[in-house]
Amino acid sequence: MKNKPTKLGVLLGGNVAKRRKELGLTQTEFAQKIGADIVTISRFETGNSLPSLLRLERIANALGVPLAELLSQSTNLCTDQSLLIQGWITGLSDSDRKFILDMVQAWSLRLKE
Repeated sequence: MKNKPTKLGVLLGGNVAKRRKELGLTQTEFAQKIGADIVTISRFETGNSLPSLLRLERIANALGVPLAELLSQSTNLCTDQSLLIQGWITGLSDSDRKFILDMVQAWSLRLKE
């Protein structure tokens, strides 16, 4: 019996596939990274199957993004955009994060003029 994709499954799967492709990973390479088989990855990415919480954590770690980013829909809401920025600066040094934040602040002020 084939599972029907859920809204959450499609959102999660799309985010996983997009990030995997951004990293230049094939489904096979990604499956090896998280200890799964390619059929499982395909089911996740199409939304036909949802990973367990433990596997979801492994997926986020392998993709180098916060778990919340995999579960969020990109919108124009400040909270959604903040999560994206958080994911981008995670892992940077304190000085690099400060540099990025200072740049964002400076450009925001300039664009409001």
